[in-house]
Amino acid sequence: MRGLGVDLVSLPEFAAQVREPGSAFLAGVLTPREARRIRARAAATSGAQPGSARFEEAVARHAGGLWAAKEAFVKAWSSALYGRPPLIGTDDVDWREIEVVHDEWDRPAIALHGRVWAACEESLGAASTWRVFVSISHDGPSAIAQVIISHAPA
Repeated sequence: MRGLGVDLVSLPEFAAQVREPGSAFLAGVLTPREARRIRARAAATSGAQPGSARFEEAVARHAGGLWAAKEAFVKAWSSALYGRPPLIGTDDVDWREIEVVHDEWDRPAIALHGRVWAACEESLGAASTWRVFVSISHDGPSAIAQVIISHAPA
């Protein structure tokens, strides 16, 4: 294992943050694909119409899990670089360059893009030498994600 990161999100606090009038938080941290998937899942799980309180609560629940995964990835990357400075400061991360994608069986994975991708390759080596694992879970008022960066199998 090269790095480990965990993040826990309070869903009520997260929902309040994204409901703030004029909040552009989700637009600033989600890719268009993530936003579409979250809205589709919110519609399917809430049974409510877009714009309703129940629908928006479901959006926040699903987005909270993705946010936890993105934060956990940055923590795992940072722990893999222990003793060395990060190539991108936490305040400079474009969170849309860390994308949570899902396979046809709904298993999550992390796809990296742009500057984050380049910095990971520079700091961890060629992408063929490392692998990222992610797990996301929701329980009651919390979402948690764990990310492991490991050596790729030879």
